[in-house]
Amino acid sequence: MKKKSLRKEKIIILFNGTHLAYSPTVTQLYDALSETADVTIFAEIVQGFIPQKLTGRKVVYYEDEVQPQPSFLKKIRYFFLRRFNRPAKRLEAFGFKLKRDYYAFHRTEKIIRQGKYERVIAVDIQNLFYCTVMGIHADFISLELGTGENLLPFINRKLIDCVISQSTERLNYLFKNTEGLTIFIIPNSPVFKEQPLFEGEKKGLLYGGTAWDPFGFYHCLDYLRNYKDTPLTVQGALPGEEREKISAEYSDLISEGLLHLNDNYLGNDDVVKYFSQFEIGICFYNFDVEWIRHFNYQSAPSGKMFKYLAAGVPVLAINIIGFKFIEEMNCGVLINDLKPESIRAGIEQIRSKYSLFRANTQIAAAHYSFDIAVKPYIDYVRSGK
Repeated sequence: MKKKSLRKEKIIILFNGTHLAYSPTVTQLYDALSETADVTIFAEIVQGFIPQKLTGRKVVYYEDEVQPQPSFLKKIRYFFLRRFNRPAKRLEAFGFKLKRDYYAFHRTEKIIRQGKYERVIAVDIQNLFYCTVMGIHADFISLELGTGENLLPFINRKLIDCVISQSTERLNYLFKNTEGLTIFIIPNSPVFKEQPLFEGEKKGLLYGGTAWDPFGFYHCLDYLRNYKDTPLTVQGALPGEEREKISAEYSDLISEGLLHLNDNYLGNDDVVKYFSQFEIGICFYNFDVEWIRHFNYQSAPSGKMFKYLAAGVPVLAINIIGFKFIEEMNCGVLINDLKPESIRAGIEQIRSKYSLFRANTQIAAAHYSFDIAVKPYIDYVRSGK
């Protein structure tokens, strides 16, 4: 009888963006796949914005430096690329500026070719497009819309082995016709671990994630200035320019004990435990910011919302398509705008039925648990498809 090979399949996850450490979908997918495969993540690091690196996983980081004006020798190279290099010619045919964009493509191609990976998981459209240019198959994960959408018409669907989407709404937005696609719906949620809920004194409101205007952060601070009976704690990334603005314009809230800032990085399990100390979790989008008005932010719940639920913390969120399940599962309240009085009314509504909302957070968290949602995809990978 022939012995089964113990060699692990080599898998690379091409990540999009600089927030890898704050992407529960990718980190948990890595962990699930690593039980039987040799997995590597390829991701960008930007020192000035979210410098936190992911620990405990195999990650190849690169820094996307601005390319200098090409030298005479590089100009000669580009000349020959345009005429004789098939991927470069295809990039230019699709409208890419070769001197700027070929470097990024070549970096991705190089790690795939040299690593001899057997399965490529492309996170978001640009990485999927690179796979089309290379003529290689990929599993496609859609986490962020907007960036690279103009490349969708040039994607070779025959090279997409499967599609992972956070919701059916997002899937239908990307693919008007899903016929022939192998599809998995996996929310950006943590693995739910049933445990006793925190019974100590609650520490007030919680703002998880990046503290900046697009996510309604300053609307929260305006609320604190109008209603001074409950403090707000920030747990997440705090970009330097936001910290400077808080120091210049909102230092009174810190001195009065109304605003607490904590940008210490916490892993998936630790952050859920930390969140459990708080009364209500905030999840806002500021649609006065133009790029936030994109379907990307209207269609899919953010990862922090699922962490609130896993921690037994009812949610106060802006009323959008992606958050409708909060209302349907009665585990929080949706508000239509971010005015201080609207935020207040939402908080009071949660407090009026707090025990009910809190109990339902656990039902919702168990329903959307990552391990349950990801299992069909893991089985698909292990079957060798």
